[in-house]
Amino acid sequence: MAADLLWSPQADEDLVEIHAFIALDSPEAADRIVDKLSSAAELLRSHPRLFPRRPDIRRSVRVFSKRPYLLVYQTVPDTDEGPIEQIIIVRVIDGRRDLKHLL
Repeated sequence: MAADLLWSPQADEDLVEIHAFIALDSPEAADRIVDKLSSAAELLRSHPRLFPRRPDIRRSVRVFSKRPYLLVYQTVPDTDEGPIEQIIIVRVIDGRRDLKHLL
């Protein structure tokens, strides 16, 4: 069974900001990027442990790269075995930024 996919308020805001910035030059490209990021997040529903934990950034987060953006997410429960109930997208960040500072 696929896990529930949730977006934190901050992740939702990140998507809005990414879209608005790209849309200044190309509304169509902004739509494509947001669709690409949303589709990537959907992949996590069936493969929530696909990416390793990144305790160097923040305890229990995992990072999925969709260049140049990173989907920073957590699983509930945060275990290596058994079913995952939820995937929470915590942030969507430009990978060229300092992750530790942003999280």
